[in-house]
Amino acid sequence: FGSSQKRRVWNPFALAAMLSLLHLVLALICQRAAVGLISARHDSETGPEATPGSRPHIIFILVDDLGWADVGFNLATPDKEVKTPFIDELANFGVKLQRHYVHHSCQQTRVAVQSGRLPVHVKWHNDPWHASSSGMPTRMTGMGEKLRDAGYKTHFVGKWDIGMSTHRHLPRSRGYMTSLGYFEKSNNQWGSKCLSCDMCGDIVNKSKGQLIDLWDTDGPVKDPNELNETEFQEFKFLRRIKKIIHGHDSKDPLFLFYAPHLAHCPLQVPKKYLDKFDFMESRTDAHAANCVTGGHDIDGMNTEPGSPQPKKYNCRRQYRASVALLDDILSEIVSSLKIKHMWQDTLLVFTSDNGGPPNGGATNFPLRGGKEMMWEGGIRAAAFVSGGAFPNAQRGKTVRGIIHIADWYATLSNLAGISAKDELAAAHGLPPIDSINQWGLLSGRLHEKDAPRKELPVTDSVLIYGPWKYMRGTFAYGGWQGPRSTNETSPEHGTLVGILLGRTDGEAHGNTLLDCGQTGCLFNLVEDWTEHTDVAKENPDILRRMGNRLDKLIVGFYDNDDSPEVDSCPYGHDSGKCACWMATNYYGGFLGPFRGVENEHYFSNLQRMNTSNLPDVAQL
Repeated sequence: FGSSQKRRVWNPFALAAMLSLLHLVLALICQRAAVGLISARHDSETGPEATPGSRPHIIFILVDDLGWADVGFNLATPDKEVKTPFIDELANFGVKLQRHYVHHSCQQTRVAVQSGRLPVHVKWHNDPWHASSSGMPTRMTGMGEKLRDAGYKTHFVGKWDIGMSTHRHLPRSRGYMTSLGYFEKSNNQWGSKCLSCDMCGDIVNKSKGQLIDLWDTDGPVKDPNELNETEFQEFKFLRRIKKIIHGHDSKDPLFLFYAPHLAHCPLQVPKKYLDKFDFMESRTDAHAANCVTGGHDIDGMNTEPGSPQPKKYNCRRQYRASVALLDDILSEIVSSLKIKHMWQDTLLVFTSDNGGPPNGGATNFPLRGGKEMMWEGGIRAAAFVSGGAFPNAQRGKTVRGIIHIADWYATLSNLAGISAKDELAAAHGLPPIDSINQWGLLSGRLHEKDAPRKELPVTDSVLIYGPWKYMRGTFAYGGWQGPRSTNETSPEHGTLVGILLGRTDGEAHGNTLLDCGQTGCLFNLVEDWTEHTDVAKENPDILRRMGNRLDKLIVGFYDNDDSPEVDSCPYGHDSGKCACWMATNYYGGFLGPFRGVENEHYFSNLQRMNTSNLPDVAQL
């Protein structure tokens, strides 16, 4: 058994060195893998996907009170009352979002998208516009700030409702270089007069006229064209949008957030759009008083300046005409982008802020419930993503994974090439963002079974996890509307007639009230997205686990508790009406900030863009 080769002898020092090197390599590999896993789980704060030069222009459309069945792309069969050909074309040019969630009322949704947080971690109560805690906390970073810091030219047009008690609450301080819009939940479409200023009482009566709610970037609107009471407000918004697009240097990425008044009450519409729906009949108009509140003349709200005789107010006709007008406006916006050769590089996001109001002309058929309700009809929004920059391979598809409107904060931040982490909030001990980057799901890189969002706490009584929806307590107005609203047709599973007629007594609830008790109800939203069947008895373990999970989540809930600055009204003035006093005595009859107004020196640190430098666009 002898051998001519010498036997190899390993040097113990060399062997130790090799083992140490191998250990180091393995450690680096494990560390790299760990970083990859963390990025996959928390890519809302890491891993920018875009590179300079590839960032798309972003147009974000947040529609007010749009019902699920009030757009053609959600209808199984066409309806002659639904005239949304351009919106449908846009939806089919991109991807429709089957489970795009919002809150059941407007302010919470608007705060969620701007802050990147679920309402339960930022604002889950709907405060009036004049409350100091209304809207988004001042110590959180807004979506506009993120994109502005990433090099985007940022603009806001339309309904704000994200707070206005201090200058820090306004669009300018939230990162929008220019803005044109109103603060309250609704104003008059002719003249932009405040519709909810009755609370001001004698303060307003002593002023020269009704207060105006229209703000242009740094102060009340001064342009006489914007104050023209004979021009419909939404056309003023459209003119500003076209002006922004026309004056934009397409080499820079554009972020335009448009929040139209349409289709929110009081549903004022130009006569030429109402005329298109003269064929419609409504079997009741008694509910119209719910849409036009505050003692305003119902038919008078339908009066277009210069029109000798207003049309009779018909809520469903008003609503259908409002949505048809929105369709034309979006067509104009896209046309402007195409003329500017920007459409091919544009990503367009379209969503409602909540479900349609059953007593306001909308319909969420076949979903259960509507606005102000925690049923799917109140929190599942009509939504899609489109635009020339959207991946061609995904066009015409439907995404069924769970997406919350708060997820756009991280998704757009990643596309802009920046981290979505909110350093300002972290420094003040406020909740971090909940936003999840959804681009992998939207672009088709992720399969729906791997959709990143699994869990969605809606309120302290509702939790969604995957296909399951857990509800505990008592829930009113749980009926199903018919394909058309407002009328008395609805399926056999419940009726909303009482609500539609404006009743608030027990009869209005009829058989639409569901008592889940503290044990809870359970719905499978994949097999039963219309929430007809409570399957709690068949799934006791899931019911128990979801109830326990919600209890744990509630501990971390947060509602905006800001009380920034002090009232700017004279000492001893009614603090609840300080906004009214400031509007009358400081802003010349316009709504504006009413706390800490004397502390405006910080504006010198803000990026500015004078809207007067934008080129004019011909009147519509």
